[in-house]
Amino acid sequence: MGRKLIGIDLDSTTLNDAGQVSLMTQQMIKKAQQAGHVVAIITGRPVRLSMDIYHQLGLISPMVNFNGALGEIPNTPWEHAYSYKVDREIAFDLIENATDLAIKSIVAENRSEVWTNSVIAPKNSAEAFFFPQNEATTQMLNRLNLKKNINSILIEAQNETHQNVIQEYVTNRYGADRVMVKTWGASSPVLEIAPAGVAKDTGLQILQRAFNIDKADVYAFGDEMNDYEMIDYATHGVVMKNGNSQLKAIANDVTEYTNDEDGLAKYLAKII
Repeated sequence: MGRKLIGIDLDSTTLNDAGQVSLMTQQMIKKAQQAGHVVAIITGRPVRLSMDIYHQLGLISPMVNFNGALGEIPNTPWEHAYSYKVDREIAFDLIENATDLAIKSIVAENRSEVWTNSVIAPKNSAEAFFFPQNEATTQMLNRLNLKKNINSILIEAQNETHQNVIQEYVTNRYGADRVMVKTWGASSPVLEIAPAGVAKDTGLQILQRAFNIDKADVYAFGDEMNDYEMIDYATHGVVMKNGNSQLKAIANDVTEYTNDEDGLAKYLAKII
């Protein structure tokens, strides 16, 4: 049996509904790693919201953040580390036009820093989690502070009806060949501006090449539409039982149990 590459999404996949890593999940991932397989977090989360889980899982592998835009081994030099960026001018442009575009708050972020024009978080706790509210660790988003390009820009619109306006504005002004504006789906007013052509499979493919793993041994686990490219690319694209039905339509397999029933750990137990 060849060495496997196992790409794991975090929210509603590796984490249970309480946002925690179960003991069974920790044990199975450690077992997979000890058996020589490469287990890598591939998440839409920024680094600051992933490091605790990375350590809890006892990982030594690279981690992919911002839906594929950043890949590195935390605090360790890695020759395959990469970072795809979004032009900081877009963030300034959005601030200047925030009133016309009905934008409430903007967050610009890279590996180790976060800038925002507002520390008032969205009301929905799942969205608020991504919008920093701690002024001590957050810099005000302005030209004085933000002097470099970033991996991601998050926008909270007044409501989802304004999303199309913002999407069109950014795409028309900066070009679909440079940026990609994605919505969070459901009834969320959050949008994300990412580098064009970058998705979770970007990280998965770089890891596959870096560790010289056969495509036949590539696994990816996810639950939502930001996992689409990764699930589609992997030879074993596995969607959680609790996952999006559109995503299940392209999956190679669906877990027997949900994320709240240790679905990932139980599936890994079968393949390791």
